Amino acid sequence: MSAVEIVLAIVKILILALFFLNMAALSTWADRRQGAMVQDRVGPNRAVVYLPNMAARAIVLLPPALFGVLAIFTSLGQVVGRAAAERFTVNVQLTILVAWFSLLVLCAKVRSGGAINRAEQVFEDVDPRSIFFAGLGVHAIGLVAGRLVPQASWPLAAQVTGFVLGGVFLLVGLYATSRVPDGKIPLRLAGTLHALADSIKMIWKEDFIPKNGDRLLHGLAPILAVFSALAVMAVIPFGNDLCFADGNKNGTLDFSDLANLMATVPASGVCNGFRVKLQIIDLNVGILYIFGIAGTGIIGAAIAGWASDNKFALLGGLRASSQMVSYEVAMGLSLVGLFLIYGSVRLSDMAVWQGQNAWGVFVQPLGFVLFLTALCAETKRVPFDQPEGESEIVAGYFLEYSGFKWGMFMTGEYIELVFSSALLVALFFGGYSLPFLHPDGITVAFGNTVLFQYKMTHLAVSLISALAFFGKTVFVTWVQIFFRWTLPRFRYDQLMKLGWTKLLPLAIANMMVTGVVVLALRNAGPEADAWLKLLGDITQGVVAVATLAGFVAVVVGLLEPVERKKFLASSAARFAAAMGGVKPEPQQA
Repeated sequence: MSAVEIVLAIVKILILALFFLNMAALSTWADRRQGAMVQDRVGPNRAVVYLPNMAARAIVLLPPALFGVLAIFTSLGQVVGRAAAERFTVNVQLTILVAWFSLLVLCAKVRSGGAINRAEQVFEDVDPRSIFFAGLGVHAIGLVAGRLVPQASWPLAAQVTGFVLGGVFLLVGLYATSRVPDGKIPLRLAGTLHALADSIKMIWKEDFIPKNGDRLLHGLAPILAVFSALAVMAVIPFGNDLCFADGNKNGTLDFSDLANLMATVPASGVCNGFRVKLQIIDLNVGILYIFGIAGTGIIGAAIAGWASDNKFALLGGLRASSQMVSYEVAMGLSLVGLFLIYGSVRLSDMAVWQGQNAWGVFVQPLGFVLFLTALCAETKRVPFDQPEGESEIVAGYFLEYSGFKWGMFMTGEYIELVFSSALLVALFFGGYSLPFLHPDGITVAFGNTVLFQYKMTHLAVSLISALAFFGKTVFVTWVQIFFRWTLPRFRYDQLMKLGWTKLLPLAIANMMVTGVVVLALRNAGPEADAWLKLLGDITQGVVAVATLAGFVAVVVGLLEPVERKKFLASSAARFAAAMGGVKPEPQQA
């Protein structure tokens, strides 16, 4: 393994590790926030940092100023051909995005806190949703207008729009800085600082070890829990393969070659240089490695229960072990159908197949439901959190843990949540692929009929694919968090019955039916292949339309004014109101 490969591996490890750790912290915040919304209590919004006025102004000004200077600096260089057209399109769309989003934030600020000058009074009666829809319309107009620019004017247009984008960034930053009020500024960041405050607090809390507990195993258990959660990320592909040219013509990848990223790559994805996978390691065993390493996390829970010298902790460890044995069989068998369709156990091959055909959730819908259910049980999340059931065994296997060790268990649990979302994305939701996005750009085609085609550079396709993977993972994680505050906990006998009498037979049946269907389709001839390709393209179109509609619906829902109405529905309230109401005593809150 050469030095450049070692450096690239370290960079990929840092990217995934930082993403998983930060998503674990944000998932903790989202979990608490949803609990606060369901139970109508104060959420994780108490942690606050008071910043001096000048520091707050610098924080507000620095990001847009840096982006503005970067946009202007990159526009000083000359680009030609497809790169110039792409930079021109990106500059136009970013300028429109920054403009309408800034107006949207300003409108929301004016409606909540009032206008500070006569110019802002215009936005007092403006609905933020109208700004959003107007912004979408301007985006469409910008795309159409960009196609009308002649090819000879692409370099000049790229430079001019770059300067305009930089100016918009600087203007927005300066105006936002002027709106920072005087005095100390409380910084809460919507409560996300609470996770950071908890982490700092746990470092200084007492590390309690039971008197008769096993000190070695008591300290080893949380390490195993975190290790298994982080080690499984090694085989997750998080982006399209990068292709570098051999600038030195020596046949080996050097550090100097990293600056020679291919300008374009053909639709087949063939790389005529050095291929660098956006994956820490591409093992030939693929998903089997994940099953093997993920199972060691349960060992941490079992050891924690045994080493704590506590009957409730021991019960939690036993529950975690039996739950893993019960659901890991069904989880593995639920994926056999995917292996038959993909023809590989490598996650990188699975992502490529889904990008060329259809997402796994369309070809294995029952397998997806079975795998998601078993995955929730493996990660010990509600409704399968019996190993730590508070109402039954207090806190389960980590009952006798405190301080940083307890924090390691919690971190490992939320990393498992994020990793399970990444695994679902890699197996069933296309991995890093997007509908109609190919290595050479966007090609909207149904069968042999091409409706739209837009060529893109290799760098743009690679960035979009990486952002697509991380964005899908964030969305699936957010959906999984809803399970905790939506579904009730199973009884332990119901948990065992579901795994052995429901999931396992369904997984076996799904495997057998899939095998028969795959064998029949492979012997059906080229006409069946053409129809399957057309069906795959239709599913890609459905995903594209649904994604756009979902994005619009979410934004419109977030911009809709919130109206809170509290009411008390009970017979006692009705009779009390009929008697003239309730007179609170002085000592009542």
